Amino acid sequence: MIMLLGLNIQWSYSQLNMVTYAGNYGKESFFDIAGLSNGHYLVSGYADDLNWVSSEVPIVVLGGTSGIHNALGTNRYAFLILFNHNLTQMLGVYTLPQGSAEDIRFIKLTNLHGETTGDIYISGNTSDTYDEDGGYFLGKLDNNFVDGMPTALLWTRNVWAEAGPKDYHPWDVTRDGEVYYVSGHAHDYNWSAMYCLDQFGERKVVENWRTHWLTAGGEWHGTPASSSPNEVSFSGIVFKSAGRCEFRSWTYDDYNLMQEDGNGGMKKGKWPVDILFSGPCNPDAPTANGPGYTGYSPESCCPVWGASSVVIDRRNNHLYIGMNMKSYGISPDFEPAVIAMDETGALLWWSRLYHEIIPAGDTMISVPDQYVDALAIDYSLPADQGMLVVGARSHGNNTENLWEGNAIAANANAHGFQNQFTGTNGDIHESWLGKLKLSDGTLMHSSYLAEMTDGGGNYGTPHADPNLDGWPDPNTGWPDVNTTRLAKNAIRVSAQGDVCIAAVGRRTITTANAYQKMVKPWNGGHSCWNHFIRVYKSDLSLPLYSSLVVGQWDTLTQAGGDNVEIYGIFKTELGIIGVGKQKADDLGVAQGNDIPVSNVPNWGVSSPSSETAVLVYYVAENLENESDNPTDNISLHSMHTQSLSAYPVPATSSIQISGFRMSGPWQLTNTSGEIVRNGRINSHMMNLEIADLPQGVYFFTCDGAVTRIVKID
Repeated sequence: MIMLLGLNIQWSYSQLNMVTYAGNYGKESFFDIAGLSNGHYLVSGYADDLNWVSSEVPIVVLGGTSGIHNALGTNRYAFLILFNHNLTQMLGVYTLPQGSAEDIRFIKLTNLHGETTGDIYISGNTSDTYDEDGGYFLGKLDNNFVDGMPTALLWTRNVWAEAGPKDYHPWDVTRDGEVYYVSGHAHDYNWSAMYCLDQFGERKVVENWRTHWLTAGGEWHGTPASSSPNEVSFSGIVFKSAGRCEFRSWTYDDYNLMQEDGNGGMKKGKWPVDILFSGPCNPDAPTANGPGYTGYSPESCCPVWGASSVVIDRRNNHLYIGMNMKSYGISPDFEPAVIAMDETGALLWWSRLYHEIIPAGDTMISVPDQYVDALAIDYSLPADQGMLVVGARSHGNNTENLWEGNAIAANANAHGFQNQFTGTNGDIHESWLGKLKLSDGTLMHSSYLAEMTDGGGNYGTPHADPNLDGWPDPNTGWPDVNTTRLAKNAIRVSAQGDVCIAAVGRRTITTANAYQKMVKPWNGGHSCWNHFIRVYKSDLSLPLYSSLVVGQWDTLTQAGGDNVEIYGIFKTELGIIGVGKQKADDLGVAQGNDIPVSNVPNWGVSSPSSETAVLVYYVAENLENESDNPTDNISLHSMHTQSLSAYPVPATSSIQISGFRMSGPWQLTNTSGEIVRNGRINSHMMNLEIADLPQGVYFFTCDGAVTRIVKID
């Protein structure tokens, strides 16, 4: 605290952190967050009711939702909330009619980061029968909050989804408004397929996909042109081995094709599912005989594969798919694949993320189950040099696993923050991050993401970087690691290529600049299960920031933690925002202890009452980058210091002044222009004591911006 001309002002760099709850005695959750080109933020989620929203905040019920099927739902409000530039003000709530959907899960924009906001698309969970396409819905808003406020959904599409597709919502939108999405089940008997919707929400033909449905009924396998005289209605990719030939070679030349695997080894087959089969597939008489050349066969129990992630490069509309297939070799297994296609649906490349044939020439079986949990585009380089960021996961460890961070053929100097699996725990899920070239799938960077167990030893030496706060360097010891899982489809990439993730772990490594830290293993005290937010340097060699988001647990008894989930993140010019919820028990009581709140805004609350929404805005100097603003490449600092706000108005004793970053001298003047207070500040928020001022109107000015204050007795 400092004194300026008799005025008490509390500010510091740390005040830029905002950690708050939102809601009341019902259930509320935030799910996703997006930045708009006017500097505002859009947050999605659900609530049992909207009584916690101030009466001063407009609530708009969106039209165009009658086609969404949610007959078995829980009568919730699925909403979008519009916030101002620093999240201190709720500008409006845009909700679907009560009961129309269970939530709004994802928000996606057609524009690139730093461009004027384009069209806005959303998805949300639904609860309905198979016949009514229960699972999730897709929709397009009729306005984008920048050019105008939305009033309705222009179109909606019900997507039947269970298991993986329902959990992950694998979809994305192109620059020109076409939506690629996955429907169906995962690792089951029934069905799963990808389709493409045109700008009006109708299924369309994709020229180089290989399965097409005819207008007159039935299917065609090949190209639409070759179907003549039959007319093709729409196209798809069927994620199923039984009775299908998708993602498989149709000729022996393609089946026997030997290719580089992207990391110094080799792989066989033009298509990623060739690994399971003893020969090519004839689409007119499909077979599913194994094993393939590494010894894997298709698992008869589960002919439907698991397609979990979809991302589109907005610059050229290239499509990237993350998936896995259940297999049987030495033991039941899951084989991952990342597939790249151009804008016409033609195959560009695919990656297994591990060696099938190692550089020495030996053919391997990778025993651990492996999954793809998230994909993202790194736009920091031109498209022909850019990277695809892959978030994968391995259940267990073996000789051949997801690629290590310091053994990368195309990058001899590569060094991941966590180069490999360590310890002896086997029945765990450890995550992995990798960067592959968009053009050909070559691996350039990778790191494991597996936090340590609560006990154990063999930690190694403290990391040399002071921001690692004395934590062990994961590459100098052999500590037991524990299950660490990424939030589903929530990887974000900064303008300079830094990789931002949300995840859940146990004894999570936190940085010196973290808002909420983990107790170090050699300092005594127990960890707890926790969600955390982390930003990795672009080459995955170092965390720039890593902070927990969890209730303040007792480090002796472990009680009070494991109670917060983070679903969505967004990188800003100053830091990173995360949204999620604090969980409740079966009686509706908030679980565990509260998270340590900071700078709770007027729309927030300091403590949870039940299942309660959570928003954190973590700020750190080494995360600052003006290129990470979404505002047409105009600095948020220069833009948003032109907008200040005061709350409450009128006020009797104190008032909160907020701006994106108030920097330099400020002054308070009366209506005659006389300066009644002044000082200096470098923060986004301050409390101004006005109890001793005469009743009247005043003006607070800072950095060229002004806001009006009304003092009453």
